[in-house]
Amino acid sequence: MKQESLDPEPADAILVVEPDIELYSHMAAQIRSAGLSAISARNAAEALGLLGQRADIALVFTAVNMPGLIDGVALAVRVHRERPDLAIVITSAVVNLRQSTLPRRCRFLRKPYGPEEAIKCFRFLLDLDPAISQGGSTVAD
Repeated sequence: MKQESLDPEPADAILVVEPDIELYSHMAAQIRSAGLSAISARNAAEALGLLGQRADIALVFTAVNMPGLIDGVALAVRVHRERPDLAIVITSAVVNLRQSTLPRRCRFLRKPYGPEEAIKCFRFLLDLDPAISQGGSTVAD
């Protein structure tokens, strides 16, 4: 488990569920540059453990295809059931999820996406930028 944050830890930490450390490092840098905190989990089981320990996590960012027994969609359903206050962003290049099949406060972000698009989606779900509308490709319909 690796935690990356700014000086005083922001209250809205983003749990990035990503087994590839290089991809995590790149996304964590983007998250930090947006003034947020990034926490790493390598799989869904580790993510669930962290969610049970940390109250500062406000958003879970995961891919559909994950190593282990729990994929990103099952993780999202479980997170929503256990912590309905959390926002969730699921991403995939292979699977195309319909917004209507996802839990409340959960959005699908299709790969490939730019870091700005991901941050915009995070900020929308965390209510950090109320000017962002639900239209466009960031917040899936």
